[in-house]
This record gives sequence, structure tokens and C-alpha cells, in this order.
Amino acid sequence: MSVVGDLRVLLRLGDFRRLLTVRLLSQAADGVFQVALATYVVFSPEKQTSPTAIASTMAVLLLPYSLIGPFAGVLLDRWQRRQVFLYGNLLRALLAGCTALLILAQVPDWLFYVSALSVTAVNRFVLAGLSAALPRVVDAERLVVANSLSPTAGTLAATAGGGLAFLVRLTVLDSATAVVLLGAVLYLCAALASLLMARELLGPERAPDRPRFGAAVASTVRGLGDGLRHLARRPAAARALAAMG
Repeated sequence: MSVVGDLRVLLRLGDFRRLLTVRLLSQAADGVFQVALATYVVFSPEKQTSPTAIASTMAVLLLPYSLIGPFAGVLLDRWQRRQVFLYGNLLRALLAGCTALLILAQVPDWLFYVSALSVTAVNRFVLAGLSAALPRVVDAERLVVANSLSPTAGTLAATAGGGLAFLVRLTVLDSATAVVLLGAVLYLCAALASLLMARELLGPERAPDRPRFGAAVASTVRGLGDGLRHLARRPAAARALAAMG
């Protein structure tokens, strides 16, 4: 079956369609916010771009994946995923609005980066939750296809969001603040879209043998330590990972 045919079959599933809507809106907002952040730092006429500023922007975009990503699963196994999408996107809308105000106020750079980092940090939980929720809305027969198509659609939505951000700056209003506020509106729309799903629909299940929270965090920390020691003994592998990052 073709990709379009697979997607058409999946879109007949109402719960999958609603979950995909949340993903598309969330990742479109991510694309808008990331482009707004990059253009403000690199192209803003009132700022003198430096290598440090560009490195700080990259850190804001990438650090949440490295620092928060390993622990996202521990928390998502304990939080209702529908609520993660609702409150996570509401929080991002609020934080994006705060970031827009900080741009207007021309505050010190470190305060701007902290605000922007907070927005991208929440993103890690939302993306992990979207993937974890898929088995709850798609049967086992179609799960592999859904797992391949949903992230691809999300990436396309993020790209479209980035393009929309550029378009707004070029044709409507050449203002980083306006673009950040556009991202905030899209985050708010994603939060509202999550309300179309039942609170309990996306799990997680209450497993009787689930480890205690502290034990799960400790196990994750030990796993990270083992991974770092493994890389320390294999410099070639460490360099390959650094190049990919």
C-alpha cells in the first residue's frame, strides 16, 4: 500500500486523527518558535551577532534532548499523557508569550535564553508523549505504519511552521516578537485540540510491578553513567556521536 493509502486508512481512526492534530499543531508551533529564536539572535538589527550568541541558540534548541530526554519516559509512565499535552502546550504558550515580552523589553541575554530554554524543555515531554500514546489509538496491525508516518508528518509540520515564520517576517511584520506570539497561539491551539480526547484514553496503564519513582530515576542515572563510561573507553564512538549532535 502507498504512503497516501496508509495515511488514508489511519485517518479513518478518530482517536488517531485527533492525536495527529495535536502533533501537527505542536510541531508547527515548534518550527515557528525555533525560527523566531534563530532570526532574532542572528538577524535582528538591534543585536550584534557573535559566535557565543549562535552557540547559545543551538544550546537552547538541543540541550533539552540531551539533559531531559533520558528522564522523560520515567515521568510519562506516571503522568496522564492527555494532560501532558494539555498542560505542556498551555505552559509553552505562556512561556512563549513571556519570551515575546522579554524581546520587547530588551532584557539581558541570559534571561531571554532561560525563557526560550524553558519552552524547548517542555517540548521533550510532549514529543515523547506523542510517541508513547500511539499504541493507545492504533491497533497492533497498523502500529508500525503509524510509528513511521506520524513523526514524518510532525517533521513536515515543523518545517511548514518555520516557513510560515519566515513568511510572516518577510511579508507581514518584520518583528521577532510577532513571530514568537504566533508560536504561542499555535501552542494554545494544540492544547485545545488535546481536549478532544478523553482524559484516560492515552494512558499510561497502572502497572503493579512498576518501580518507585526514585528507583526509576536512579536506574536512568546509572544507565547514563554506564553509557558515558563506555564512550570514554571508545573515543571513535564518542567522536561519531559528537559529529551527529
